[in-house]
Amino acid sequence: MIELKSLTKEYKDKVAVDDLSFNIKPGVVTGFLGPNGAGKSTTMRMILNLVKPSKGEVIIDGEHYINLNQPIFKIGALIDADALNPKLTSFQHLQLIATASGISKDRVIEMLKKTGLEKVKNKKIGEYSLGMRQRLGIAAALLGDPETIILDEPFNGLDVDGINWLRSLIKDLAKQGKAVLVSSHLMSEVEAVAERIIVLAQGRLIADMSVEEISEKSFSGYLRIKSENNSKLEDILKKNKAYISKEGEDTLQVRKIEAEKAGILAKENNIAIFELTKVQPSLEQLFLELTEGKVDYKSN
Repeated sequence: MIELKSLTKEYKDKVAVDDLSFNIKPGVVTGFLGPNGAGKSTTMRMILNLVKPSKGEVIIDGEHYINLNQPIFKIGALIDADALNPKLTSFQHLQLIATASGISKDRVIEMLKKTGLEKVKNKKIGEYSLGMRQRLGIAAALLGDPETIILDEPFNGLDVDGINWLRSLIKDLAKQGKAVLVSSHLMSEVEAVAERIIVLAQGRLIADMSVEEISEKSFSGYLRIKSENNSKLEDILKKNKAYISKEGEDTLQVRKIEAEKAGILAKENNIAIFELTKVQPSLEQLFLELTEGKVDYKSN
C-alpha cells in the first residue's frame, strides 16, 4: 500500500500541494480529480520521487521510493505520453527498460500484444499517434507487473475502441489485487471505472469517498415529483422539512426527504403521484459542486 503523509510542495510563489494525506489501496480503482492547477500532477510526481516534497513523505510498503530495490516491480506509471524517444521503435523502448530491470523479452512481447501494439512494434515512435503513444506508455507502466499503477490522463487520444479497452484493462488490474490511481479530466471515464474518488482543489484534499458514499450523499441529488396537486403536496413536504424548488410548471424538485417517505405522505393525503424519480447527480456535477470557488484558472 502507498501512504501519503502530510505531503506538501511549496514553490516561491505558491503552495502546489498542501498537507495532503491519503492511501492508495490494493484492489481498488481510485479516481484522482481536481481542477487545473489543483496539484494532481505534482502529487503523482512526488509519489514517483520525480519531485521532492517540501514536507511530508510517501511510504511504499514501509519504504521510501528511493530505498526500493527495484521500483518497477512496485509502481508502474504513465505520467507523460510524449516523454519518449521518437527515433526508437516501441519494441526498442520497452526492451531498453526490460534489459535495465532484468525483465525478459517475452514480457516485452506480451505487453505489446496486451496494448495492441504488436503489429507496429518496429515502427518509429515519432510516427505514432497520441493514442498509440498512450498505449506504449501503459505498456511500459505494466512491464514489471507492478503492485500499483498510476495513470495520468490515460484516455487522451484514444478512440472509442481504445477507451473501451482501457476501461476493461483498468478494472481487470484491480481485480488482480493491484492498486490503480487514475487521473483524468474526462469525468465520464473516471465514473465508469472508479470505486473511490479523491478530489483536490488548490492543493488540498476536499473529498475522499467511495462511489457508494457519493451516492448516499445528498449533494445536488433530488427527487423529481409530479402529482395531481403539487401545491398541496409542496405544503405537506415542507412541513416534513423537505426543501422544494420548481422544475417547470408541473414538476417539483424535492431535497432532504427520502423517496419512500414522500410517496407515503402523498398516499396518506390522497394525492395521486404521476412521477416520483430519484435524480442522482453525475460525477461531473458533484465535482463542480465540490470545487466551486476553489478553481485557480477560470475562464470569463
